[in-house]
Amino acid sequence: MRWARKLKLAGESVTLILRDQQKLHEFAAAGSGIRYLSHLGDEFVPFPATSLDDPSLQIDNLLLCTKSYSLTGAFEAVQGRCNPNATLVLLCNGYGVQQQVAARAESLKVWAASTTSGANTATPFHLTLAGDGYTDIGPLNLAEMKSQPPLTKLPRHRLSDDIETTLWRKVAVNACINPLTCIYQVSNGELLSHSEGYTRMIRVASEVERLADRLEKPLFDQPLVDIAAEVCRTTAINRSSMLQDRHNSRRSEIDHITGALLALAKKNQLVLSENQQLLREIQAIESHLPPVS
Repeated sequence: MRWARKLKLAGESVTLILRDQQKLHEFAAAGSGIRYLSHLGDEFVPFPATSLDDPSLQIDNLLLCTKSYSLTGAFEAVQGRCNPNATLVLLCNGYGVQQQVAARAESLKVWAASTTSGANTATPFHLTLAGDGYTDIGPLNLAEMKSQPPLTKLPRHRLSDDIETTLWRKVAVNACINPLTCIYQVSNGELLSHSEGYTRMIRVASEVERLADRLEKPLFDQPLVDIAAEVCRTTAINRSSMLQDRHNSRRSEIDHITGALLALAKKNQLVLSENQQLLREIQAIESHLPPVS
């Protein structure tokens, strides 16, 4: 929802594609728009909208913003509506699922985006804007290598010539922050002053660095824990997506963040005990929730 506003402010034509007629009715009941709350005040932005039930829907440019566990299903739902050579931008947390979708979308121009911008969902079609960071975007498959990069004309958006490394670094940082903020129910900034939480963050970062060394996949010039701590400081008031999921009784993306790293570690005969413990704790928190469909 945040990018709908960004694109509209940039003068782009934006249409929301909702899951079905029920969601479309809910959107109409909310005034056919999205309410944004920020330090500048309360803003209501109207948008045209349609749904996947519309038989005439044809897509040339699509920004697919989902939870990581919903990305494949969302792509399958829209795949038949995409025109040949359509541009698809994948914007989600986690690591690996973006590459899987790109491999299946050979006829489309597939890009991935990674952002440090934050937002908190209050109610459906109501968003509280947090820090406006930077968004990196880069190509994920061969079809788009020579095409015009999408979104890069937006403020604070930039082209990445190695989006794979960008996604890898993002999941490493997220693994250090998101599970711990969820477990201890603290904001990003509060994690740094939480004695047990910060101690565990140090151990998580050390394990992820060992995995990066084993895979020969670069992270940062500085220690990962220092990078994660700096992210916590610059996004101090933000609540991580995983903490928001807990507060809203939703499934988190733990399987595509910590779980993705543990899967890579297992393939390379590496034990990440602290990360494994975090996975178990989040799974216990979510044990009462229905499985993701």
